[in-house]
Amino acid sequence: MALYYLIGNENVKFSIGHLAQLHPLFALPFLGCFIALAWYRLPFAIALLPLALPYYLAPKTVVRSAQFSPAEIVLWICLGMAVVQFATLRRKWPYQLSLSELRQRFGPFLWPILLFVLAGIISLFGVSAPTEALRAFRQEILDPLLYVGLIFFCLRSRQDITRLLVALFTSGLVIALIAILDYTMFGKTDTVYGGPPSVGLLFDYTLPIGLAIIFSRISWKLRLPVLLLCIPFIYALLHNDSRGSALAAFPVVLLFVISLAIRKRKVLLIGGSIALIIVAIGYGLFYPRVNRIIMDTVINGHSDTNNVSTLQRRVHLWQSAEAMIVDHPWFGVGLDNWLCHYADPRVVPSVPALSGKYKPDLPEYSWMKSCPLASHYYIVAAENGKNTYMYNEPGLSHPHNIFLHVWVSIGIFGLLAFVALLLLFYWLFARILRYLAVQTVDHSEQWRWLAIGAAAAMLAAIIQGMVDSAFLAQDLAFCFWLLMATLLLIRSQINMSWR
Repeated sequence: MALYYLIGNENVKFSIGHLAQLHPLFALPFLGCFIALAWYRLPFAIALLPLALPYYLAPKTVVRSAQFSPAEIVLWICLGMAVVQFATLRRKWPYQLSLSELRQRFGPFLWPILLFVLAGIISLFGVSAPTEALRAFRQEILDPLLYVGLIFFCLRSRQDITRLLVALFTSGLVIALIAILDYTMFGKTDTVYGGPPSVGLLFDYTLPIGLAIIFSRISWKLRLPVLLLCIPFIYALLHNDSRGSALAAFPVVLLFVISLAIRKRKVLLIGGSIALIIVAIGYGLFYPRVNRIIMDTVINGHSDTNNVSTLQRRVHLWQSAEAMIVDHPWFGVGLDNWLCHYADPRVVPSVPALSGKYKPDLPEYSWMKSCPLASHYYIVAAENGKNTYMYNEPGLSHPHNIFLHVWVSIGIFGLLAFVALLLLFYWLFARILRYLAVQTVDHSEQWRWLAIGAAAAMLAAIIQGMVDSAFLAQDLAFCFWLLMATLLLIRSQINMSWR
């Protein structure tokens, strides 16, 4: 699939030699090989799909002008294989589930999922840019949930679930290695994304899986290689401009994993108390330096030539989202339609007016082509009579907060469903840990680290999601629903009742 994706794909922005110049027909034999292998080892192909997630910004031209990301291509091939196998084998299909069995696997998660999908469908009507909204619905809601369905049907063993999370971890490792190479050669860490924050967001969903393995009680023959493989992540994070991952998400996740690795309550309480005392004493001794570091890196960090920091920009984005929500509280403005209501293209710099139409001359302004002029724009251009310089970056495509992003995109009902899913996720996680602690379950330690890895990854995404977009993007949406499916499969495999 990698060879099929690279051959004849001129959208790949990093150098791949002469592969991009080859005729796309040369790629078809490799696609045929993948289809044949997926037919014989469908669960294997489904579990390895996370390896294709990060590359959606460089889609492959499949037929004429139709372009799809490698993850979409793999998904639809696997879905096609499953449908054809079921049609030909019928009751002999080894992955068959009855409706009651499928309903049992979803449990109480089914209703929030249905409400979330319904809110997404309703948000498609009456939007400013319907094509973008429909594409976003397919890539960020429909495709990931179809993948969850394939996971439920075809992944039936502990090895399958382990392979799924290892593939997710490996996708982050590949991006970490590309980031190191990118930084060494060009002094940046954008890799295959449009900016460093996207790299940090992918690490949120991938690195915690490695941390969970390291602090588990399985053999060191497995834990030591994973520890070594985490080093590229750390190096890439230290040279990444995304402070949400390095300074907020991973310190909290590391404490989360360590606290769950300590099984005795007394040791945990005493150790935690000692750690808090040491931190308090350290802050008391070095508080001027600590405060200065916080001001320089968090409050005033990444200031531009106008002395506007990224934190100030986020506050203005949150204000824009709040105003947008006040006017569109029930169903939002539509998926991927934020920019249509955010910045007025008539006052955007470097955009010449041509016969009343505004043609963007820079790639980051391409959204203007699909958005009609709105009656009102929500960008905070001035505050207390002072220029906020937000029009210096009119292409900021989301409000940089995971909950505001969901609300402004699909409305209050979508937000309620999203919050309910998160609450159910950690309720189920706590129940699984308690069940494994009191019941005799084969391979309980492996099940435990799988659950902790999924929960830690979700926690990292939520933390950075407070200041960034950690959900409504193609790769991140797949990661989110994959973690949901992982916990639901673990519950099923260890035979834990919903009651």
